[in-house]
This record gives sequence, C-alpha cells and structure tokens, in this order.
Amino acid sequence: MDDASLDQIHSMLFQQLVVGHSQMALMLMGRLENPHSGEFESVQPEGAKVFIDQLEMLQAKTQGNLSPEESEALTRALGAVHTAFAEILNDPH
Repeated sequence: MDDASLDQIHSMLFQQLVVGHSQMALMLMGRLENPHSGEFESVQPEGAKVFIDQLEMLQAKTQGNLSPEESEALTRALGAVHTAFAEILNDPH
C-alpha cells in the first residue's frame, strides 16, 4: 500500500466503511454470524435500521462524488440490506 495514492486509500477506506455498515445491518437482522461469538444475533430491526439509514445518508451526501466502483459498492450494499430488511419486516415470526 506504500504506492497507493491518497485517493486510492480513501476509496479503499470508503468501501470498507460501506461493507462494515452493511455487515452490521445484516448481522442485526440475523443474516450473518457475529464474528466474535460465531452465533447469529436475535433480530434487532431498530439496530439494523440505524446502519441502513447511515448507508442511505452516505449515498445522499456523496452523490456525484464517488468513483464508479465506490458507487457500485454502495448501491450493491444498499440493495442487499433493503432486501433483507423487507424480508424481516414481512416475516411473521
């Protein structure tokens, strides 16, 4: 990473942030194991919604300022968490 430009570093950090937030949302929806315990969390829609809202804010605040790769990563992450959130809201259990 010594040869990476500041823009490349920022891009990698942005994408890590997006992935981290989407993984936290999915973990709080019982879709991913907690990496520390190896267990699935109980479904916590309110907690998941905080991370989803933050991803939506990032999309709104960075519109027009992202590289195609960053934009695609954010769009893909939002699609995954929105789908999972809709599924847990529609699940009667």
